[in-house]
Amino acid sequence: MVSPAVRRTLLMIIARGVPRTYATMRQSLAGHPHIDVVLDRRYAQRRQTVLTVGTDRRKQERRSRHIDIPLRELGWAVVQEQRNV
Repeated sequence: MVSPAVRRTLLMIIARGVPRTYATMRQSLAGHPHIDVVLDRRYAQRRQTVLTVGTDRRKQERRSRHIDIPLRELGWAVVQEQRNV
């Protein structure tokens, strides 16, 4: 069995409170094929209530990267994203 190719992309996440930074970085990095600029969409932790769930199908927590401090202090954070091609 052949494993799928993995493309590594840098994901630049911009805090919601700095829309000018988002616009500037999106324009500046538009031509770079391996950098995506996105606006942080989080409002709060999604799972605030404890519910009994059968089987959690996720392989890992999607929000496992620790970006809260850089987003709060710098207004942006960069993470490496892996995508199957």
